[in-house]
Amino acid sequence: MSNHRLLAITSGYNFRDIGGYQTKDGKTVKWHKVVRSGDLSTLSDQDLAYLNQYNVTCDVDLRSDAEQVKAPDRVPNDAKQVSNPVFNTGHDKSDEEYANQYSSDPNLGRKNMLSSYKYMILSQDARKAFKQLFEQLLENDQDQNVLIYHCAQGKDRTGVATFLFLYALGVDMETIKQDYLISKEQMKPYIQKQIDFYSKFGMNDILRHNLENLYTVSLDYLDMAINTMTENYGSIDNFIHQGLGISPKQIKRLREIYLTD
Repeated sequence: MSNHRLLAITSGYNFRDIGGYQTKDGKTVKWHKVVRSGDLSTLSDQDLAYLNQYNVTCDVDLRSDAEQVKAPDRVPNDAKQVSNPVFNTGHDKSDEEYANQYSSDPNLGRKNMLSSYKYMILSQDARKAFKQLFEQLLENDQDQNVLIYHCAQGKDRTGVATFLFLYALGVDMETIKQDYLISKEQMKPYIQKQIDFYSKFGMNDILRHNLENLYTVSLDYLDMAINTMTENYGSIDNFIHQGLGISPKQIKRLREIYLTD
């Protein structure tokens, strides 16, 4: 795993610089320009100082309004905060009801994840959020400034966003998928935390299995998003241009900002 891209955050999950990747035409994604992560609500003062020193100047929050209210981000000094929900749906059940929901059908967690990835492509609200993220990335054109975007665990909404961003920059599919899969290892402590939490409602193998599927990543999940793009728009490029409304001129500018020879 690419440990060098992991940020030294002690009170958060899945903080990663996405620089250093090669594009198909031989350029390199700049380091120290974009960070993908889980939410910033639990960051310590030490973590905030670290991100301040990292020069994070913009925080794009892909979580729902309810998630943002429940667990507001802590941001470095003077960083701009952009609320940009990919979707405003989520489970409105109590923790106990949530545990019961996932205790009987061993396939429910996986089915819900596949459904979520499909929804992120078909939903007009989700497409609008991804477009707005691209617009924020285009505004991040000062060399010294770093933009961070995130969801709750930094793996699904953030994973699809990163797929689209790296694809638009010209990074090859295999490399993008390997970046996505880094979350698999990064989420292991979080999965155990969720298992420990829901154990108070009674843990069985089905619930444990579903929690593992809900809080990990899988290429099956990402492939669901990719296949939905191609089935509905003909290609990933068409999805970016037609589905998100990102022009070739904007893609060219994006590459000028984020790539180096």
